[in-house]
Amino acid sequence: MQNSLGQPNLYKALLTGHVGSGKSSELFRLGQELANDFFVIWFDAETTLATETANHFDVLLAMGLAVHAAAYAAGLEPEESRVKEFVRSFAKFVRKFENRKGFSLRFDQILKQVVALALGAFGVSPTVMSAADATLGATRLELKVGDDLVRTLELPANRREIIGALNRIIEGVQRQAVGKPVLIITDGLDKVPPNRARQLFADSTLLTEPACALVYAAPIEFYHRLTAGQVTNLFDEYRILPNPAVHKRPPTGENWKIERAGNEGEIEVMRKVIIKRLTAHQKVPEEVITPQALTLMIQTSGGVMRELIRSFRDAATFAQLLGKMQIDEAIVREGIDQQRQVTASRLTMPHIEALRRVLQHGALNGGQQETMEDDLMRGLFLLSYQDAPHSWFDVHPNVLLLL
Repeated sequence: MQNSLGQPNLYKALLTGHVGSGKSSELFRLGQELANDFFVIWFDAETTLATETANHFDVLLAMGLAVHAAAYAAGLEPEESRVKEFVRSFAKFVRKFENRKGFSLRFDQILKQVVALALGAFGVSPTVMSAADATLGATRLELKVGDDLVRTLELPANRREIIGALNRIIEGVQRQAVGKPVLIITDGLDKVPPNRARQLFADSTLLTEPACALVYAAPIEFYHRLTAGQVTNLFDEYRILPNPAVHKRPPTGENWKIERAGNEGEIEVMRKVIIKRLTAHQKVPEEVITPQALTLMIQTSGGVMRELIRSFRDAATFAQLLGKMQIDEAIVREGIDQQRQVTASRLTMPHIEALRRVLQHGALNGGQQETMEDDLMRGLFLLSYQDAPHSWFDVHPNVLLLL
């Protein structure tokens, strides 16, 4: 297959999942595993762009700069003339179509705003990388080009000029990387609002046009919308990184109130994560936390990995304050109760009613409830699970008792 410029189309996909499900870690690991076969570029859109307003102009400009920056950092010699031509094409577009006379982009300045890595060239972990990214968070790359001009960018002449310039950067890097195909992994676009995700991934082909393999992070709220089906016409795959379903699927109707049954197979998945982390630090898991306390902590996490890690950290801190050498059930329950108090202060009656309706129907309600359901999913009050061949929802275990 070929794109609109007659160039070969490589694999293009979206990955979604709840906040804290481990998307960034999975994308980073994917890049490391493919580094022998691809020249992999990991690009952080969340740190580089203003995700609330980012459109195709911002993403494509940042992507071209990321390719150049990562190639340079990896010891290649990417042609600076190509990336400067690319930047000039954006400035020319803005001057022409937004009538911003005198508008220009300083290549050297905006390059400093892009957070990108060539995976395989660095032994950098996502955690260390995030700490480095924080220093750049104050300066976001934002062209402030109106969304209405995206269609103008899709005109053949403009597409050839801007997308063509981007693809010449990619082709030059690929040639210098001893023929390795370029793979750009764009993390952070899962933070854009659902309506903006639709604009980026469903309403336009522009983000599929770069002449390389592409993987983007996308928001889970958009994944569950009807319009997300349009994405499958543009991308090869749209996959969800599911949370381990630590509870079995609850019944619907009035029976949603019954106590949730544990799902031992998925509980064991999360148990292994904690055990692996403890043994990596030469700790005996049973000496640090009782098996009952660990199971309770896992079940209360709802299968969200970041929630589990945070709860473990808080429990360890509380145990130290009490002078205890082992985390027990009482300590875990204290942490659960404190977190539930915080959660209760944020839930309004409309939130509670929206959650009850989802549980009663076993599905999202959409319509006027769509925005509220989006907020509840993003805030981890409402969780999505995949239990082949079904997708289902449940309320976070620490929220359930508040209903």
